[in-house]
Amino acid sequence: MQLASHFRQSNSAYLEHAIKTTSIYPTQGSRFIKIVVRLVIAGFVFIPTGISLMGQEDGRSVPDMTRPRPVTFKNPALIEFKGQIDGKLTTYFKNRFAKAKAAGVDLLIIEIDSPGGLKIESLEMARALRDCTWAYTVAIINNEAISGGALVSLGCDEIHLNPLAKFGDIGEIGFDIEKGWRLIEPKIESYLSRDARDLAESKGRPPALAEAFVDKDVLVYRLANENDPEGKAIFKGFRVDAINKPDPPWKLVPESGPERFLTLSGQRTVELEIGQGAQSSREKVATEFSFEPNNLKVYRATLTDSVVYYLNLPLITGLLVLAGLIALYFELSAPGIGIGGLLAGLCAVLFFWSKFLGGTSGWLEVILFVAGITFIFTEVFVIPGFGIPGLTGLALLFGSVLLASQNFVIPQTAAQWNQTTTTALIMICSGIGFVACAAFISKRLGSIPVFNQMVLTPMPTIKSSEDATDNETGKPIPQPHPVVSVGDWGKAESLLRPAGRAKFAGRSVDVISDGAFVESGAQVEVVKIYGNVITVSEIAQEKEDV
Repeated sequence: MQLASHFRQSNSAYLEHAIKTTSIYPTQGSRFIKIVVRLVIAGFVFIPTGISLMGQEDGRSVPDMTRPRPVTFKNPALIEFKGQIDGKLTTYFKNRFAKAKAAGVDLLIIEIDSPGGLKIESLEMARALRDCTWAYTVAIINNEAISGGALVSLGCDEIHLNPLAKFGDIGEIGFDIEKGWRLIEPKIESYLSRDARDLAESKGRPPALAEAFVDKDVLVYRLANENDPEGKAIFKGFRVDAINKPDPPWKLVPESGPERFLTLSGQRTVELEIGQGAQSSREKVATEFSFEPNNLKVYRATLTDSVVYYLNLPLITGLLVLAGLIALYFELSAPGIGIGGLLAGLCAVLFFWSKFLGGTSGWLEVILFVAGITFIFTEVFVIPGFGIPGLTGLALLFGSVLLASQNFVIPQTAAQWNQTTTTALIMICSGIGFVACAAFISKRLGSIPVFNQMVLTPMPTIKSSEDATDNETGKPIPQPHPVVSVGDWGKAESLLRPAGRAKFAGRSVDVISDGAFVESGAQVEVVKIYGNVITVSEIAQEKEDV
């Protein structure tokens, strides 16, 4: 499977048009000028894609990040890296990579069996392995490391392959709305070619071969170097249309072009100095690197990884935030229920748990979230009205959820801005959904099935079985409330938003208003009793004066 990426139509058509329009020169004497202009314009297309490969192997273009293999290893670990490279596998790898670092691992083995996948994610993992200074990294390949799998391998200090394994073919494909999946334009391909060359060269591997993995029109030639103390050969790459190809004793690597991405067997990968050995099983690796197999800590994918991945999807995150807000509002609207608070707490725990394991959240976000909840509760139960505590609480909640969904504070790149914008839109949509649901709950709290049966207030007393049912229908007859009746007047003991408490004839009961907020001390009238839910309405001042 080739690396996948989305792209827009490039300006190659414009360049082709520019080459054709050089024929505007009218005379025969300007033919030489026309040829020169065409070559210059064509150079803008072909130079980035590898026409300047010749001679690049003579000097390094990236820092040397090779290092000698340590003699002993005290804390080896292995990460299983299997399947298509997508967001799920990337999250899993980053999580295990961080765990290995925290555990003090000094030999990190990546057991790769992958047909490839997403380009950006593959490059991120390859660079993380290339830049790893706390452990010596080794890729072992028993079956295949194609496309993105090969790219990840190039970031390791050593690559060990089964002789029958498959390695290479990093050709990039993109999706075009009109033409569907197709090979990308050369201009876009040049970026991946540069990345592949840099990864290989930084670890002392032939960059020309890495370029041939990406570019189907690169021919690689090999020359034995008798003067090299390690016996390493010299490799140079040429495009298929290059005029001056090298003569013997240079030998063409037969697996390279034209019209095919370089793909090698495990044995040929080692022969061409991309791989460093054939110890592809865990037991052989243990022998090669001198550690006991029983001391090898193995990180593998579990059900938890799948749960964390799906909980971190933008849609699921939005639904989790929405469910938590609704549950919290339900708890504040109907004192004594309890179920709303439990559900809100569960949503918060699932949210931060998934973000912690996803590597985007820390304790700072949790502290901000708890502080925001505290400010909101202060606004509701301590300070009347809606002012600074409420606004501060909402801002803290917004900030904590936003920061917990990304591994940076201030976005710097286009990708980071896209991530921040996506998270903000999700939170806005969740807020709109919450407002709609809160309005519904305010008017229908007493009639919501299941929840209306969970209010912890005394049940009305039934005197006898004859009073409990209607003789004709057999259905229960509504019983009067033991404390109040419809039409009773009382006084609000607390602010009704819309739930609170009111006193009738010296007895305090839980009530909810008919939708509007009622200030503490205001006169109220019972307008409806449904089961254990008492609905009251504020008595207008004019009516009270009468």
